[in-house]
Amino acid sequence: MKQIVVFKNSKTIVTIFSEYLIVKINNVENIIAYKYILELYINKNINISISNCIKLASLFDVWFINHHGKILAKVELDEKI
Repeated sequence: MKQIVVFKNSKTIVTIFSEYLIVKINNVENIIAYKYILELYINKNINISISNCIKLASLFDVWFINHHGKILAKVELDEKI
């Protein structure tokens, strides 16, 4: 079942791989496979490259939020893979 994933903490570290991403929050690592993500909401202060944003946006919707969870922007592509 696909889920909505939200990273509100600006100190979150996200590492992108081909089939999954590793999220480190407060020294705890979690692995999330892309096939389980419906949408990704990510704090604007989290360090993530533009190329990684485009890669993720080709798989599912990627939104940037502030620390309150308010939507600021969406990474949108013409076509999804």
